[in-house]
Amino acid sequence: MSQLEGVPPFRYMVWAKSHTQGVPYNLGASGLAPPDPALLTLSAGDLDLAQRGYDMPPAARRRLADRFAVDVDQLMLTLGSSHALYLLCASSLRPGDLCLVEQPAYELLPALPGLFGARVERFERRQAEGYRLPADLAERIAAQRPALVLMTNPHNPSGALLPGEQLAPIADALAVQAGLLVVDEVYLEYLPDAAARCALALGPAVAVASSFTKAFGLGTVRFGWLAAAAPRIEAAIRYNDYISVLYPNPSAWVGLRALEQLETLQARAAAVRARNLPIVTDWVDSQPAVSWHPPEAGVICFPRLEAVTDTGNLCDRLLSEHDTLVVPGSFFGAPSHIRIGFGLDEAELREGLARLSLALRTGRR
Repeated sequence: MSQLEGVPPFRYMVWAKSHTQGVPYNLGASGLAPPDPALLTLSAGDLDLAQRGYDMPPAARRRLADRFAVDVDQLMLTLGSSHALYLLCASSLRPGDLCLVEQPAYELLPALPGLFGARVERFERRQAEGYRLPADLAERIAAQRPALVLMTNPHNPSGALLPGEQLAPIADALAVQAGLLVVDEVYLEYLPDAAARCALALGPAVAVASSFTKAFGLGTVRFGWLAAAAPRIEAAIRYNDYISVLYPNPSAWVGLRALEQLETLQARAAAVRARNLPIVTDWVDSQPAVSWHPPEAGVICFPRLEAVTDTGNLCDRLLSEHDTLVVPGSFFGAPSHIRIGFGLDEAELREGLARLSLALRTGRR
């Protein structure tokens, strides 16, 4: 029996690792480039390699807990939001449990529950409806009694933003049956009021995963967190002891410095979005066979190419012939779409979109 049997490949991640290096016009990235390192300068003491504290450096953990107005035992540091989601599913799911997962979705969300023997069913978020939640989702939760409902807010891949009043009935329906609403909020950090918008305010039937990897360009630092009711955090920490044991001290200190420079980092993210979103909007408006829901947060969007049933070949040709990368929608369960990241340099974005236009005009369908 193969050691990999029962563990499906994370197709998008395999693709991203093999396609994104050295691309001149990379419109596939979903986050910003790193900030000036001087903004996050560390002293020798901050980089104490002895790591005298166990489990997780307490200063960054306390600071994050204060930011979200939760007790420190309701939050743990993680190596990004994917690590947080993995720990939550590992510690919460049992074989046969039902999970409801949004569609379209970042591939991790529908794939992860199955690693722990859970069943996955989908609920549709439609472009024509602004990627809002289905009107009957709360009723469906009451009837099916899922252990978890997994979603992103802002939505990955579209950038659509749900207000708290749309999430509240879902959290309430899950609270009745001891289920859990799990929200990946990694793109929420693009908003200056991210802490106030956090779904944790909806009550103990909510868990949130997030990080500074996207909005602030700290992908290699891996500063993330999981926030939930204290018993769920305790269970996640117990599972984490089998994985990483110690949270990296340097990552915690960079995260702490980022928290101290939060307004500056948020202003940088807002400036990139404000500069580049009109460029993408103009591009979509210029394409008669392209439709979208304009993203309300972040630097990603998910246009539909009306004349293309599967964008995989187009994306391959765009890369091989035009040195430009966008993400095929098949990785999100929507093959007629592409995900475009627009958090890059303005000149590179304009040229990348021009090359995408050329590929659309000259390509074979």
